[in-house]
Amino acid sequence: MNDITNQILFEELAKDEISFIYLGNFNNVVLGMATELIKSVQENDSEGQKNKLSFLIIESFQNILRYGLSGRGNDFDSGEIFIVRKIGSTFFITTGNFVENNKIEAMREKLERVNSLSADDLKNLYVQILTNKQLSKQGGAGLGFVEMVRKTKEKLDFDFVKLNDERSFFYFQLHINMDKAQKTEELDISHAKKIKQVMEQNGRFICMQGDFNSNAVNPVLQLAETNLNDQNPDLQIQRKVYHILVEMLQNIAKHAVENNGRHEGLFSMGSGNGSYTISASNTVNNEQADKLEKYLQKISTKNIDELNQYYKEILRNGHSDRSIFSGLGLIDIVRTSSEKIKYDFTNKNQNEKLFSLTATINN
Repeated sequence: MNDITNQILFEELAKDEISFIYLGNFNNVVLGMATELIKSVQENDSEGQKNKLSFLIIESFQNILRYGLSGRGNDFDSGEIFIVRKIGSTFFITTGNFVENNKIEAMREKLERVNSLSADDLKNLYVQILTNKQLSKQGGAGLGFVEMVRKTKEKLDFDFVKLNDERSFFYFQLHINMDKAQKTEELDISHAKKIKQVMEQNGRFICMQGDFNSNAVNPVLQLAETNLNDQNPDLQIQRKVYHILVEMLQNIAKHAVENNGRHEGLFSMGSGNGSYTISASNTVNNEQADKLEKYLQKISTKNIDELNQYYKEILRNGHSDRSIFSGLGLIDIVRTSSEKIKYDFTNKNQNEKLFSLTATINN
């Protein structure tokens, strides 16, 4: 009973302080959620640094609208990707979207030009674009790219992957070190390609990795709720998915091994073939893992009537081991899931295991 999607993503994002991945059709809700999520890990940054990062997130987001396919519609809803990662003191912002092949030459020329210019030349180009109305009408002549290089003081990473004679997929990545006293981390664009492949192959449209405190969890819940409202008008399905989602996130916040005050885990959500998939992973010590596995084996074999009865017993009498979990949340997940839950315990080190749990809601 193993769903390895979260394990693959957990390994890929292992070095990150926080990660946010969204695969789908971009809108202002996604942008707002990403910005709020990143603010949750910027407590020690200055207002100037916060504003600079917000600008870069917004400008990266705007690139999709500026250079993406005209008439973006349902045909491409699952293709665009938006990733924000923090490794050490370095933030990586990555976008991916479809572009028309006849636009690539002009885009590549702009990108290669700004990557080749000195700081003074970039400043002069910036002023030239702002004062040239004709250039501005032609899409800013790469003004956004110029601003990104000026603010990050780093070259832009990009790649065009040809799909057919009409269109390609445009990967774009920038990075900024928020603490120059620390080494700037390196992360090439191939990692974004791998993440996109894993998300698409397993039907996931959102993933978050990091410390599951309330500041980080709330934006995730808001985005998931918005997607549910847009995708499925059935209120009963919405409530079931949202209920499991909350229980999964609470499970990480309560039971993940604490590391410097952080309760770290990974959450992902997907849809496809008339169902929703909700997964959560977090580290537990070996003692917790043994007790959780026995408990999950016990409740996953019960039918709905037996689960309801056991639920009532715990409410009346309490659970025998409150140091691990109350039991009610996991029973709720099993009761609500349309299919048998999937769970797995993978050795992480000598003392800890990665606990992964997946539930499904069918329409």
